[in-house]
Amino acid sequence: MDNSSVSLEVKDPKKNNTLKYIIIFIIVLCIGVIAGIFLAHQYLENKDSKTDNSNISDDANVTDITDDTAYVDLINKAYNIVKDNPVFYNSNGIDIKTLDNGTKLLLVYEYVLNKNLFTKDNLLVIGNGLCDYNFVEDPMPDGQSISSNICSVMKINAADLLTASKTLFNDETINVNSNFSPTSSSSCIVNNGVYICGNIISNATTGDLEPHFEIQKATLANDGTIEIYDKGYLVDKRSGVDNPNDQYENYYLHSSDSTNYYYELKSADNLVFKHTFATKDNVNYYYVKTSVVKN
Repeated sequence: MDNSSVSLEVKDPKKNNTLKYIIIFIIVLCIGVIAGIFLAHQYLENKDSKTDNSNISDDANVTDITDDTAYVDLINKAYNIVKDNPVFYNSNGIDIKTLDNGTKLLLVYEYVLNKNLFTKDNLLVIGNGLCDYNFVEDPMPDGQSISSNICSVMKINAADLLTASKTLFNDETINVNSNFSPTSSSSCIVNNGVYICGNIISNATTGDLEPHFEIQKATLANDGTIEIYDKGYLVDKRSGVDNPNDQYENYYLHSSDSTNYYYELKSADNLVFKHTFATKDNVNYYYVKTSVVKN
C-alpha cells in the first residue's frame, strides 16, 4: 500500500473541533440576532398598541350625539337652560362654583323671567315721580305729557328662585334674602319672601340683547356629562345705547360682556361657547359652566 495516500486520509481532530465551534457560534449568533430583532419588533408593536388603545379609550369616554335622534330630547332639555338667555354668553366664561351670590341670583332671575314665573303689578306714585322702594314712575310715550302715576313692577316668590337654583345648578346654598340689581337701572327688593323688581332710573334702558345661537356639536361622556357647543351672535335691541350711525338696523355682539357694537358680517368670526351639564340620575340635568372655545 502507498503510505503517502494513507497519510492524506487522516484528519486533524483539533481542526474539526475548531470548525465545529465556529459553526455553532455562527448559528447561535444568528439565532440571537433574529431573536433580538423579533423582541424589539414586539416591544415597539406593543408600545404602539398601548398608545393607540389609550387614545381609543379616551375617545370612547365621549360619544358624539349631535345627530343621534335618540338623544334629541336630552339635548334640548339641557340646552333649554341656557337657550335665549344672553347672561350665559360671557366671553370670560362662567363657572357656578366660583360665582358670587349676586351673580347666581341674576342668572336665576333671568331663568325665571324666561319661564314666566312671575306676576306683574303696579305701585302708586307717592310723590315726585317715586313709588315705594324708591322705584320710579313709568315713563310716558313720546308726545304724552300726562303723568302715568304708576310704577310697573314684577313680583317673584323667593321660594321660586330657590327652586329654580336647584333646577338650574343643583345648588340650594343660594341666599334668597338679599337684594340685587338685574341691571344698572333696575333693582329687586325682597320683602316677606317676595322679590319686587322695578326701575330705579326714570330713563331706564329698554329692550334686550337678542340671542341667535345654534348648536354646532353635542357630546355625552360615560359619566353622563353633556357638553353642548353653540355659535352665533347677540343683536343689541336696547334703547339708549350708542350704536354706529350707519345703514344697519341690527348691531351684533360676539358676547354679552362686549362693549363694542358692530354689524357682524362673518359668522366664522363669532365665538364658540361650550356649555357643560351634569346629572345624578341620567334624566335631570343641571348647568355647571360655560367656556369659550377657540376657533
